[in-house]
Amino acid sequence: MPRPRSEEARRKVLVASATLMVERGAGNLSIEEVAARSGVAKTTIYRHWPDRSSLMIDTVRATIEHVGVPDTGTLRGDLDAYFGAMVRSDLDGGIGQLMPCLLEAASRDDEIEGVLDRLMDERRAVIERILRRAQARDELPDDLDMEIFVGTVVGPIVFRKVVQRRPLTPEYISGCLDVALTGLTRSLTD
Repeated sequence: MPRPRSEEARRKVLVASATLMVERGAGNLSIEEVAARSGVAKTTIYRHWPDRSSLMIDTVRATIEHVGVPDTGTLRGDLDAYFGAMVRSDLDGGIGQLMPCLLEAASRDDEIEGVLDRLMDERRAVIERILRRAQARDELPDDLDMEIFVGTVVGPIVFRKVVQRRPLTPEYISGCLDVALTGLTRSLTD
């Protein structure tokens, strides 16, 4: 178990890192600025995060509401639970402010592109586990193209947040799920 002082330093570093990423952009994040903003020594920061990438990944992870892989017994219930957590994180600030910074910086910075890829792979893996469970319950066909389905659901969400810069709402997420699931069930009956 981490010592209380160590946990407090970790929290200060993650808050400072998130604040700096939003204020100055993810590409401009530096350990030196995080140390100055947080009041935590650089040596302590490097003891927990060997490089800027690992600090960025933990910063984003700390802002995402931990959902795990919801298991409500239905595909729709699982997707509602998973994306509901996304809405809560967005409405509370957190990831809703950080993700656009990362997406923008990733187009110019290979290191940040790698950070974003790792984070997106983690999120995609959760959705794919939800879909595989739905396949096991015979809610989805075994030959479902998961990449296309995930893109159909996630694409409009990212577009709304990053391109339109509009908040995610429960109603919007529900509408995206309705369209994706309706399209899927129609294609199954054709």
